[in-house]
Amino acid sequence: MLSTKPFCWTRFGTEAGELIDDIFARKEEERVLNDGVFLWGIGNGLKPSMLTLVSEIPRPEIVFSPILSRARDIDVNPDRVVAWMRAITMDNKHYNLPKGTFVTSRQSCRAHFALVCKSERPLKPATDGPQFSISSLRNLVSGRPVGASQVTSIVQFCDDRAEGEGKSYTVALRATLVPPYLVRLVNPCPLPDEWHREDVVDLRKRVLTESGETPLPLFA
Repeated sequence: MLSTKPFCWTRFGTEAGELIDDIFARKEEERVLNDGVFLWGIGNGLKPSMLTLVSEIPRPEIVFSPILSRARDIDVNPDRVVAWMRAITMDNKHYNLPKGTFVTSRQSCRAHFALVCKSERPLKPATDGPQFSISSLRNLVSGRPVGASQVTSIVQFCDDRAEGEGKSYTVALRATLVPPYLVRLVNPCPLPDEWHREDVVDLRKRVLTESGETPLPLFA
């Protein structure tokens, strides 16, 4: 059963040319390396909603559901893929990316963010998890229904859950958000067309040896 408490909900699918099975396999490697912690990239900033959420619940839940629509061509065949090398927290402090962790996106993304998640269980999405209707959710801060374009949002169930109305989503995976909860990613570095983990490792080493040539922007 899903909790009646507010939580973070994110929908996943093919991203930056990488199939979802491959993404979860990579995230599982990161989770094992970092005592359960892994970063999950998202395209929208949630700072006001996230601050409200964590002020009420210090370790809120994050629920993962597969996107119902067909993957967009720009996600399947991106113009170019980048790996984000550095990150800043919501209070504008530098955040050291966990060991072996990296987040990718298509190069045309103007901004990218990541949720800091933790799971004691392997990241194996279920296909037979609990289901809920999107119409039963409301945005935590505004109280408005969740829009189709809100891939990631901070939500809570409304009193009248309106079960059976609207599209039905499956709870494929559940984890916990841990401090610093949400980071803004900076310093995107282009990857080769056929990139491998080693390419990202080499880029990370290069960035870490640079002495502050690129100042970190403030987290808006």
